[in-house]
Order: sequence, then structure tokens, then C-alpha cells
Amino acid sequence: MFSRFRQLFLKEFLELFRDPRMRVLTFVFPALQIIILAQAFVLELRNVDLAVIDHDNSVLSRELVAEISASGHFNAKFFIENDSAAEKLLDSEAVRAIIEIPAGFAGSSSRESGGQVALYTDGTATNDAGLIQAYFANIVSGFLQKKNLSESAPIAARSWFNANLESRFYFVPGLIAIQLVVVSFLLASIAIVKEKEIGTIEQLMVTPITSAEFILGKTLPYMAIGYIAATIMLLVSFWFYGIVVKGSWLILYLSVGVFLAGNLGGALLISVVSTTQQQALLTSFFFMLPLVMLSGLLFPIRNMPEIIQYLTLANPLRWFLQILNGVISRGCGLEELWFPVLVQILLAAVFISIAIRSFHKASD
Repeated sequence: MFSRFRQLFLKEFLELFRDPRMRVLTFVFPALQIIILAQAFVLELRNVDLAVIDHDNSVLSRELVAEISASGHFNAKFFIENDSAAEKLLDSEAVRAIIEIPAGFAGSSSRESGGQVALYTDGTATNDAGLIQAYFANIVSGFLQKKNLSESAPIAARSWFNANLESRFYFVPGLIAIQLVVVSFLLASIAIVKEKEIGTIEQLMVTPITSAEFILGKTLPYMAIGYIAATIMLLVSFWFYGIVVKGSWLILYLSVGVFLAGNLGGALLISVVSTTQQQALLTSFFFMLPLVMLSGLLFPIRNMPEIIQYLTLANPLRWFLQILNGVISRGCGLEELWFPVLVQILLAAVFISIAIRSFHKASD
């Protein structure tokens, strides 16, 4: 009995690692994920870009801004004059928060009469907004105590786009994006390799169909499925969580299509280079985890090491989340979202082109 078990065990073990690609997927990819993702798991906030509206323009107000920047948590990047300019910076995600120092701040602080510094945060990222408010309150309180001006920090904190910092307005759109990744990656990643396993790929190769036509024919049905899934998830979000699209539905649905196209191009590339459905699915799972972790949904991208930040530039989920939050929560248009939309289009074009070229080479 033991001899039969040993022979079966050795057979399955050798069969599993006979393919060099499976060895890479099993041992190399997990090690790479540990190296890369562990550096991205940073919960504290550092170098948060701020816009400053200083109506007081006094020595004390400038010292306060310098103290805030010197903390390491914040970076006073823009100095502006009014709220309308500040709102544009928040819409485009150029800054994460705005400080407004009132006129007469120095005099009111010295009299301890409650001169209030206003802090406006981007409420769409609820966790970040809460941390920013806590960091800011501690810094201002410590500054005023150091100057012997007040025992408590005179701060008026407010969150734009999500006044109560309700996490559902941030995480529900994020979950929609993740589910679209799962649907598009898992379904499309086995599209071509399935044809290889059942032997119909050779029959398709002798037809007049071109590589581009074959890839598009494999892509469009899954894109339709993705659109249906996105519509269902949006309707569920409206009914169960009260999520309302404040911006353009046209921009939202066009962005969904571009996002799906990029994902499907990557999934079909995986399907082209894989030899079995098991290998394709395993490769898809290994890519989906970094896509989510390096998207900015769970961990702020600005806090990651610089080399990891560069890697996130090729992550379609990062840009799609910016578009989703901009359209759904902020009501942004193309004026604010043109850059993530453009990057999404470029990534989709690159992934689909690589998939077409790889299939052409594989079929030769």
C-alpha cells in the first residue's frame, strides 16, 4: 500500500513541476510579491500635499505653515487666494487637504479668543481624511502650546464630498472596480488556452481570420459581460447604499469600457502564453493581488517607496479608481479627469496590442 501511495505521490509531484512556468508561478512569483507588496503596506501618512489659504499673512501664520511642513506628515505645495481654486485642486487630486488661516489669526490666538484654522479634507478617502485631521490637530495644538498661546487647537475641520466620512462612499466604488477586475481577468484568461486544450485552435488558424480579428472576437463578448456586471453592481449600490453618481454617466460608462479593454488585453496575453487553464488561472490570481494592493484603494500610493510608485503607473486599477471617485463622489468632468482617462486609454491600447502581437507570434 505504501509503495503504491509513494508512486502516486511522486507522479503527481513531478507532473506539477514538469512545466518550468509552473515552477516560476509557484516559487518565484510569491517571493516577488513579498518583496514588492511588503514595501507598499504603509498605513501612516507622510508628505500629504496641502494647499494653503493664508488670509492673515502674519509671522505667526507663516511659522504655523512651516511647522506643519516640518512635521513630515504634510507638504505645503500650493499657496492660493480663494476656495474656488482650492476646490479645483481637490477635484484633480493635486492636493489631499486645504488649510485656511483666517485674517487676524495672530491677534485672536494671543488673546486665546478662538481664532480658528480651517482644515478641508478630501472626504472620498475616508481613512486618509481621518488621519489627516488627527495629525493636523496634534501639530497645531503643539505649535500653539509651544508659543504659549492656547491650550487647545482652534481648528474647524470639514470634509468635502463626504461630510460625515462615511466609508461606503469610498469602498463601494472600490469594490465595483475590484469585481470588474475579477470578472474580466478570470473569464478572459482562459479564453484562448481553452481553445488549445480542446484542440479547436488549429481549426481557427486555418481560417482567413487575422490575429486582430481573433483577439477582438475573444474580447468583445467579455466586455459585454463586464458592462452588464458593472450595471448590476451600480444598481445594487444605489438601492442598498444610496450611492449617487454626481458626475457624467457618459464619462463613467466610457471609462468602464476602457478599463475592461485594458484588463481583457492583459488577460488574453496571459491566455496566449499559458498552456493549460490551471496555469492561466493561477497566473491571473498572482497578478490580481498586486493590482489591488498597488491601486491606492487600501494603502496611499504617495507613501510607497518611489520605485513602487513608478510601478503603479502601469496599474489600470489605480487610474480607474481615480475616475470612479471623481465621477461618483465629486461630480468631476473631463477637465479634472483628463489625465487618468488618457492613461487608461494608453494602457488599454498597449495591452491589446501586445496580446495581438503575442498571439500572432504563437500562431506562426
